[in-house]
Amino acid sequence: MQIPSMLIASHIKPWKASTPTEKTAASNGLLLNAFHDQAFDQGLISIDDDYRIMVNHDKVRHSPINDQWLYAFEDQRITLPSISRPSHEFIEYHHKHIFLTDAA
Repeated sequence: MQIPSMLIASHIKPWKASTPTEKTAASNGLLLNAFHDQAFDQGLISIDDDYRIMVNHDKVRHSPINDQWLYAFEDQRITLPSISRPSHEFIEYHHKHIFLTDAA
């Protein structure tokens, strides 16, 4: 995404579930576009411990649009920030409480 106004600082562990320290931790953040932010918040996508994009096959059916906007990114490694990589602790929380539940 080359339009900065469309990028969102997204929490890996949701704001409402985070402690005050976790809410402001750079390691609890991902820079996403608005569409993928919503998909992440709803557990349709996540990232694995190697920072590769995962698509929740139980929640996202294959269709031309879903294949273009979600499945096309599956297994691609995200661009990591130079400091404060996303924390594996927060990623694990996202997997257990959002990605692997019926949040959608």
